[in-house]
Amino acid sequence: MQKKHLIHIDDDVAFSRVLARRLARHQWSSEPHESISSALASNTKCHAVLLDLHLESDSSLNAIPDIRNRWPQARLIVLTGYASIATTVYAMKNGADDYLSKPVEIHTLLDSLNHAVEKQCVPSVELRPLAPETLEWELIQQTLLKHKGNVSATARALNMHRRTLQRKLQRKSPYGSHSNEK
Repeated sequence: MQKKHLIHIDDDVAFSRVLARRLARHQWSSEPHESISSALASNTKCHAVLLDLHLESDSSLNAIPDIRNRWPQARLIVLTGYASIATTVYAMKNGADDYLSKPVEIHTLLDSLNHAVEKQCVPSVELRPLAPETLEWELIQQTLLKHKGNVSATARALNMHRRTLQRKLQRKSPYGSHSNEK
């Protein structure tokens, strides 16, 4: 079986190493990059690109069109510990083929990656029933996106104190991952 190649853009070096070892067992080689600029400078051809949603303290959503232009045939998969419907929709509208929440099970990631080889582009976004705390999280995420990550402007738009919003953003996401995870 021939190895398939992917570009992995993630500033969590330890996670990149572990994921590369796990993917190697399934005939995937991984080229890690800690920044979008480093990845875009690569001359490597690939079947897929794995993009972490948050690199350092910034969102990588705005880089999706550049990545799509650089590797138009590659499957673009966003991996995140900050899942929200707002960012999912934004990512998919701007060229992502898939959006998976961390921690991702290896078989889920492999299913998505194997679509790259099979040339099937069926998104596998996981949607769950929305509880009240999830609805609040979604509203906050949509408003943050609308205000380009500006916490003060988002707090004003939501009619809440900035510190209250910051506390809510530091709490556990209703999707099961912590805001300080990558």
